[in-house]
Order: sequence, then structure tokens, then C-alpha cells
Amino acid sequence: MRKITFVLAAFLAAFLFTATAFSRPQQDSAKDKSQQGAMKDCPLHEQHMAVNKSSASAHSHQSASGPTLKSRANAAMGFEHAKTNHHFLLKPDGGAIQVQADDPQDTVSLGQIRKHFHRIAAAFAAGDFQIPMSVHDTLPPGANAMKRLHEKIHYTYEEMPTGARVVIKTDDSSALDAIHDFLRYQIREHEPSDRETCRRGGKRYPTRPGDRS
Repeated sequence: MRKITFVLAAFLAAFLFTATAFSRPQQDSAKDKSQQGAMKDCPLHEQHMAVNKSSASAHSHQSASGPTLKSRANAAMGFEHAKTNHHFLLKPDGGAIQVQADDPQDTVSLGQIRKHFHRIAAAFAAGDFQIPMSVHDTLPPGANAMKRLHEKIHYTYEEMPTGARVVIKTDDSSALDAIHDFLRYQIREHEPSDRETCRRGGKRYPTRPGDRS
């Protein structure tokens, strides 16, 4: 009799455990369906889904193919930076931007450099700074003032044996500050060996009080 009672108790316990385990997924599934239904009933459900999808897509794109400064520069300027050297020079009356081909026999890069500098000399003179904005993915410091004061700034295209330069000059103090801010930013971004100070008679001097010498 005790054996029968024990067997029945064990069978009842197993039955209750199985029934509970079986019903839980159904309850969870019903709960999930209820939550999904509530989300669909939300008047902004479609907008939320669109935002989430857009955010996920943007994150995936940035992770897979986020453009670097050099790749943006190559596309905007039309020549390979790996084959050239870029310099930004501060001068007492303005400054200069110049690029030279690393290989003097690289006529392809030389032609691309000169074409680019012809273009930016004309663009900057007209107050158009779209190219540096494309390169840096933001408008560089000083550019807004250079746009506003473009009639007080002179841009001159000059050819070099292995490249080209744009010489920037002004006799306006506000324009001069803007030019130097613009060039300093380029130095920090492109990281050439150029100094963020000017030279006069072989000596460097601060362009403004407080600048490093």
C-alpha cells in the first residue's frame, strides 16, 4: 500500500511539473503577442520603427566604411595624399598653402595638384570654402570670416617645380587673424611639420599676443 501511495505521489508531482513547464512558454508567447499588439496600437509605432531602422543603418554604415580625413581629402582635392606632401605656412601678411609631389617624375600627381590649386584659388577668392568643408567634414575655423572679408584678401596661384601653391595676402587685421586661424587648423588636422607661428627675417614671432613663439 505504501508503495502504491509513493508511486501515485511521484506520478502526480511529475504531472504537475510537466504541466507547469508546458504552460509557461504559452504564457510567455501570449505576453509577447500582447506587448507587440500594444506597440502596434501606438500611434507613433511606424515613426519609432523608422527611426530605429535608420539609426541602425547609419551605425552599420559608419562602422563598415567610415571615411577618414585622407580619403575625404583624396576625393575632394583630386590627388593622392600618400604621393604628395602638404604644407601650410603662416606669414606676417597672410600665408600660403602648397602641395608638392614626392616623386619629381610623377607627372600625374603634378597635373592633379596644379588643377586643384587653380580651382581653390578661384573658389576662395569668391568666398567659396566648400572644398575644405568636404575634406574636414566641418567648416574650419577662420573660414566664415574669410568668406565675409573675401574682398580684402588676395589669393594668388603660383606654380612650383614639383607642385603648386596659393599665396594668401591681406592688409586687414581681422582678415589676417582669420587666415592664421584657418592655417593653424589645417596644420593640426593634416599634421605636417609646419609651425603655427610666422617667420620674419629668419626668426619666428607670435602672430597675436599669447601665441607661442
